[in-house]
Amino acid sequence: MKVYTFRLPKSVSSIMRVCIRMFRKEEVKKE
Repeated sequence: MKVYTFRLPKSVSSIMRVCIRMFRKEEVKKE
């Protein structure tokens, strides 16, 4: 994962971080 994020531009990496945050929030709500 680190290699892919490193190659991707900052804009894409920021979007991925937002997606991860949303995914984590959904998991917390389920629990």
